[in-house]
Amino acid sequence: MKKFRLVLGVLTLLLITVVVPALADAPIEGRIGRAELRFMEGMSDHHQMAIDMANDCLARTDISEALRSECQMIIDSQQPEIEQMQAWLLAWYNVDYAVMPMSEMMSMMGDDMGGMDHSGMDMSGMPATDPAMMMGMFAGFNRFEGTEYEMAWLEAMIDHHDDAIHMAQRFLDGDTESVAHAELRELAQNIIVSQTEEIARYEEMLTAMNVE
Repeated sequence: MKKFRLVLGVLTLLLITVVVPALADAPIEGRIGRAELRFMEGMSDHHQMAIDMANDCLARTDISEALRSECQMIIDSQQPEIEQMQAWLLAWYNVDYAVMPMSEMMSMMGDDMGGMDHSGMDMSGMPATDPAMMMGMFAGFNRFEGTEYEMAWLEAMIDHHDDAIHMAQRFLDGDTESVAHAELRELAQNIIVSQTEEIARYEEMLTAMNVE
């Protein structure tokens, strides 16, 4: 009898540890579920754009250590968030979502772009402007050098962060009854807080550059 109760207890514990998390990670139906999907996929792509911008910054040799540090922090913070959202998409909605760096996207589109070859030259033999970044925030960006580049980068990232903050706030505002997964709501709130703080730092850096 004691052995039976022990086995029953073990089975109950297993059911609790397996079934309860499964229920907690169930997909959410209706409008909020669709909002979760849009937010996680859209924010993953948005984060990847910021990482592309940060990598472009780190590839430069003419930037300050202060900006280099900010660029590295973007990669260190936003790459794990992409991976977390990808894991939630798969666990909650069975969506295997992949983000694509801008350089890979442009490489895939190269054959369809007519006037540009894979070397980054147009058909006249003249250098193309930012072949890997001509879409999105960095069109024409590599015309700048040194402090001008840093200022343009900070201004572009401020706009980019502002978009992310609005995306996160819209998601939270739409979830009026807190139906969405709590961990996703927490991530959205963290994005608002962290990127608001980063914007403030970038504005201070811009102010210092304009004073000097």
